[in-house]
Amino acid sequence: MNVRKKQVSIAMTISLLLMVVSFAVVKAAPVTQDQPVRMNFLMAVIIGILYYLSMSPWFANLGFTVLYRPLVAGTLVGIVMGRPGEGVAIGANINVLYLGWISAGGSLPGDPGLAGYLGTALVLGSGLDVDGALALAAPLGLLGGLTWSLRMSLCSIIPHWADRFAEEGDIDGVARSNYVYSQPFLFVIYAIPVMLAAYLGSAAVCAALNWIGANAIWVMNGLFAASGMLSALGIALNLKFLFQGNVWPYFFIGFTVTSLMGGDVNLLVMAIIGACVAYVHVLFTQGLGGEAAAAAEEREAPGLLTRQDVFQAWLRWLFFSHSTYNWERMQGLGFAHSMTPIIKKLYKTKDEISAALKRHLVFYNTQPDIGGVVQGVVIAMEEERAAGADISDDAINGVKTGLMGPMAGIGDTIQQGIVIPIALSIGMSVALGGNIAEATTGSILGPLLYLVLVAAFVWGVGWLVWWQGYQQGRSAVVNILKSGTLNRLIVGAGVLGNFIMGALVVSFVSLSTPVGFMIGGTSFELQPILDSLMPNLLPLLLVLLIWWLLAKKEVSPTVIMVVIILVGVLGSYPLWPGIDAETGETIKVGLFG
Repeated sequence: MNVRKKQVSIAMTISLLLMVVSFAVVKAAPVTQDQPVRMNFLMAVIIGILYYLSMSPWFANLGFTVLYRPLVAGTLVGIVMGRPGEGVAIGANINVLYLGWISAGGSLPGDPGLAGYLGTALVLGSGLDVDGALALAAPLGLLGGLTWSLRMSLCSIIPHWADRFAEEGDIDGVARSNYVYSQPFLFVIYAIPVMLAAYLGSAAVCAALNWIGANAIWVMNGLFAASGMLSALGIALNLKFLFQGNVWPYFFIGFTVTSLMGGDVNLLVMAIIGACVAYVHVLFTQGLGGEAAAAAEEREAPGLLTRQDVFQAWLRWLFFSHSTYNWERMQGLGFAHSMTPIIKKLYKTKDEISAALKRHLVFYNTQPDIGGVVQGVVIAMEEERAAGADISDDAINGVKTGLMGPMAGIGDTIQQGIVIPIALSIGMSVALGGNIAEATTGSILGPLLYLVLVAAFVWGVGWLVWWQGYQQGRSAVVNILKSGTLNRLIVGAGVLGNFIMGALVVSFVSLSTPVGFMIGGTSFELQPILDSLMPNLLPLLLVLLIWWLLAKKEVSPTVIMVVIILVGVLGSYPLWPGIDAETGETIKVGLFG
């Protein structure tokens, strides 16, 4: 086993040991279910480390795609704090806000990981109900943007160290620059602040909530109302990418079907129905494309590289593509690191090695899974060059710069815009059962199912497109696009995504009003009147309003989030007429109930 494999194995072993320790903490600190969890220092340390691991490279790209998601983060924090069921429910509720969260081009519109790890810790530590998790966690997600900017700025220093190693032809030095030098710094800026906030913050939040409960209970009611409305923001963010082409009606079909079923549905079943509908749509609108998908001709490889060599390059990209992500070169250092086994195999002299390292240390940025086809193509070009073909540095860099943008757009749309939200929806449904809106505890099977679904995509699709890129060389992307398979996949996924988002409006968005009037001795309550027109009308209108603000008016999601919280809190002040359920008399109520 070489040095790199040992380092990865050690990192994975340490991570597993941390999980074992977390279970020990659960047994050492049993808690009752009706009291806040007393946060101890060891719990806080583990939670901080888990947050760092979600942004680290040690889990084969499942850190950012799995551990970073609040559904999984809440589950892990719940295990650490001795309330796994509540942790699952809290994490799932927080995750609704980030269903449409997409990080593209180095931007980070909020921090789901911080909201999930620290938000769940503070909710459990303060004794706040699951219903209030979103309102507490949403502002925390905004703070993560500050840490992200710090990370992206300071990590820009490290590629310059790699430049010096490249000048010397030091392949291992370039590799170390990517996966070693950035990690202590990332541990400091991610783990330590969350440790301190979790340890010191729970008591502070608990005290604040006690004061609110004694002096301004309507504020707490407003936070609960805001939490139900914030779910609409996550769905609307997703619709910003799904409401395109001719597949948008499936959103309303999913909404209507779920409403008619009373909202008490299993989203896994709905996903199966949606997948069948998507298949029928693609079949009748585009056909299966068997006649168009002619077999792409594979290039005649010189035979300098083996399948194992190409696989080793993919493994380095899979683990370390974002280890030293930075504003200056984005994934440039990660790209060079992935090429190190190829360079070591193809080139023997110092000058050749140095030149190869330098041409791959330049700016590069794409989606790491679908975009892997670009690396496969570049590996093929490097092999042809080493075999004597007239392929210049400009030709190789031209392929990289020309393909990385389109592959990023396609990859982000498929992975972050469709695969992850649908997998999360299914995982949350399995975790919380059919009656999602009222669930206060959940099953760990939901997060585990999400892990399996995402791992299948990240590992399976990632390796498939990487290998296809290598086999077909520079014609790979053209062959993939010409076959029409990718376009049919995107259309079908769009149908499924819209269908599921419509179901989520009913399952997750909570908005109702207790406002009512007495006229001539007869009571008229507004909510039953709205329900008679269309069940779940207010949640649907709220989602569509937020989508319109996001897509048509280009209002910032952060602004919308703040407005929702303010509207929820202020709208819960008892100013409006309502009907007392017991006496039938007119009383003052908040606008939202």
